Amino acid sequence: MRWYSPEFLLLFALVPLVLAYKTVVLGSLKKGGVRFPLAKQAIEAGTTWRARLLFVPDLLRAVVLVLVILALMRPQWGIEREEVNRQGIDIMLVIDVSGSMAAEDFKPTRLQAAKAITEKFINGLQDHRIGLVVFAGLSLTQCPLTMDYGVVTELLRRSDLRMLKADGTAIGDALINAVYKFKKAPGEKRDQIIILLTDGENNAGVVDPLEAAKIAGDRGLRVYTIGVGSLEGAPIPMDTPMGRQFARNPDGSLYIPKIDEQLLKDMAYVTHGQYFRATDNQALEKIYETIGKLEKGKIDVSRTVQYSERFPLFLLPAFALLLCEMYLRGRVFARVF
Repeated sequence: MRWYSPEFLLLFALVPLVLAYKTVVLGSLKKGGVRFPLAKQAIEAGTTWRARLLFVPDLLRAVVLVLVILALMRPQWGIEREEVNRQGIDIMLVIDVSGSMAAEDFKPTRLQAAKAITEKFINGLQDHRIGLVVFAGLSLTQCPLTMDYGVVTELLRRSDLRMLKADGTAIGDALINAVYKFKKAPGEKRDQIIILLTDGENNAGVVDPLEAAKIAGDRGLRVYTIGVGSLEGAPIPMDTPMGRQFARNPDGSLYIPKIDEQLLKDMAYVTHGQYFRATDNQALEKIYETIGKLEKGKIDVSRTVQYSERFPLFLLPAFALLLCEMYLRGRVFARVF
């Protein structure tokens, strides 16, 4: 509630002035009056109910004056409205689909676990645009930024170890590919992030991963890197004409790929992102939950109040009381002075 014209509050000073005028000036004029021929009738007239309620018209007029002043002050009641504008973010998912993602230290495999948990992450998004890049020895844009989560999910499901013929881990190429997929409309202020998931070292491609990260940082992109793999590592299964085999080093020992954690940490650092290590399915799921909490986008809340005039609530009773006062003064309490 507010008073649109509070300056009319000064008119309340008229109330005591009117009362003083009625008491002092008019009161002194009433002393002459018309004398009753008989004192007894005069005494009896002063004890009737009309005589006792002679103050009522004056009281009503004072109330009318107060109500009119309140109406002149224009009371207003407001209805508050809240508008919430949520500004989503842009997310590029960069998923490693190289042969080492077939390792079975995640259930059923690293890639299958990553796809299932990433899909769950996508299903929990709202108001965000999302895209998908997959990579092995080279990178491929599966889906540009879109709000059609169904399309992204379907393309994620189709991603597998055999879709890229060049094996290896081209982290730098994949990151720079994702960087150049971001675009902003003039005046747009959406946050933009990259989630890069890999289980190996950079051993292919032409772009240095750290240089790609610096370019991302210069463009205001945050990169969250996720290293996937158990602490002890796992061999890589391979289907061969001889049946199921495991990848081996030239000396015959099992090949256990290692994660270049320092590189992933440096990439996250130069872009003001974070590095996470996922050692099993549950850890990877928690990482996605953490990223989701860190990146909620911007929320702008604006409140507006729409006011409505309420002076009739005071003016109408004042008019009614004025009519009542005029009737009482002219009919019920008519006096001869």
